[in-house]
Amino acid sequence: MSKLVFWIFHFLSRWMLRIYYPGMEVENLQNANHPGPTLLCGNHPNTLIDPLIVGIHLDYQTYFLANAAMWINPVMAFLIDPFCIPVARPQDKQAGATKGMDTDEIFNRTFAGLEAGEVVYIAPEGASELERKLRRLKGGAASMALEAENRNDWKLGLSVQPVGVNYESPTTCFSRAFIRYGEPIDVTPYREQFEESPMRAIRALTNVLTDQMQGLLIQTQNKAEEHLLRPIERAIQNERPMKVSDHHYRTQRILAALRKMPEDNLEALRETATSYDQLLRKNGQLDVEFSNHPDRKMTAGTLLALPFYLYGLLNHAPWLLAINGIWKALGIDRGYKATVQTLGSWIVLPILYLLQVLAFNWIFPASWGWLYLLSLPISGLFALKYWLTYRAFWKGRFSGSSADNKQLEALRAQMLRAVPEV
Repeated sequence: MSKLVFWIFHFLSRWMLRIYYPGMEVENLQNANHPGPTLLCGNHPNTLIDPLIVGIHLDYQTYFLANAAMWINPVMAFLIDPFCIPVARPQDKQAGATKGMDTDEIFNRTFAGLEAGEVVYIAPEGASELERKLRRLKGGAASMALEAENRNDWKLGLSVQPVGVNYESPTTCFSRAFIRYGEPIDVTPYREQFEESPMRAIRALTNVLTDQMQGLLIQTQNKAEEHLLRPIERAIQNERPMKVSDHHYRTQRILAALRKMPEDNLEALRETATSYDQLLRKNGQLDVEFSNHPDRKMTAGTLLALPFYLYGLLNHAPWLLAINGIWKALGIDRGYKATVQTLGSWIVLPILYLLQVLAFNWIFPASWGWLYLLSLPISGLFALKYWLTYRAFWKGRFSGSSADNKQLEALRAQMLRAVPEV
């Protein structure tokens, strides 16, 4: 039963995340996509999406260490319990979670999965935070890996598999994502150290894991550096678009170049970038509106495809209203926005499609409902592509005052001139 439920979730997650993250790319999947006991260690900026977006690419069943608060809902608990292991954090206990309190039970269920040759996912940071860096790793992942080998006389063949998930916008649906699987870490070389001092071996393995995971991410040093990098990389991408993997490496080069700038020049750039970003936010505008890229220009496709876009938008307006309504009604942290909207669509979208087809057949009882049903997903995907391509053109026609737009254009040009070439 657990395998059936898992593969249903796996199938639904794979096609849904491909829609919600259409620009997703994967690097070095072969490092992780193999049988054998594997502790899959990923960063955690986007709540439930992180383990899903890492696991959907693997051809093997994956078990997940998950927040115990998810077991409070009995329906959710029934669905996830066969392949998820509850871990109670202090905030989960305050929320009323009763699962995941026993540390020995957590470790024993994890060991059972690893000893059966399974893949087990863990987020060593411990909690999900919207930061552009890997936070300090806890020792649980290293402790589990080393103790699992120790229990099996160091013959288990366990590997610790680092993975980094890079979102261009963690809280936004349809963001591009770049998933990078690093080189697996063999834990057997830590045997002697573990037998002499388990804590020293755990720290050593955690340090190696930290270094490898940081190398898979855009690793900012602090919030000030993160706030400086965001408007710069966004403007450069809108001016010179690249696929998500190339943009990731370009952003790493931009960050390295910024760190080499003289302090006076860096401070002047920070003031310009901050002023530009704050004015954009104040006006509710996007950087892409000020790009000189051809997608901002009027083309035949912009006008000819508009009716098809409007058809797709009209037919998916109930879905957009529903998932945004669910998000607002829950009133939870914005870090869960993309998660709620993505997972909620598993249920909401099929139901709305069914209701729309029934309404269509009632209004037009000529047995054309099947054709209308076929048009729904096709028009939805078309509308998504059109919106991602041409939204800047249409939004730029109606947003911002003339004076503010001129100021934004000047600040943007000044900011880009100050950024070193990469």
